[in-house]
Amino acid sequence: MDEKKKAQIYEKGIIVLIVLSVLTIGELWFALFGLTWWSILILVALTKAFLVVRDYMHIGRLFAGEEEY
Repeated sequence: MDEKKKAQIYEKGIIVLIVLSVLTIGELWFALFGLTWWSILILVALTKAFLVVRDYMHIGRLFAGEEEY
């Protein structure tokens, strides 16, 4: 894997980490101040789970060919 590809993967990981942090802070805010907004909390939790599985668990490698990675 060339250095440019590694840098792109690293950058994407950092962006996802920042997005997850913002979502976690938002989730905490909704839990503290919006007790009746449980549906938003579920949506945020599902979004975070999707991002973690997609970007950090490398599930895509199971379905990708050798030349893609």
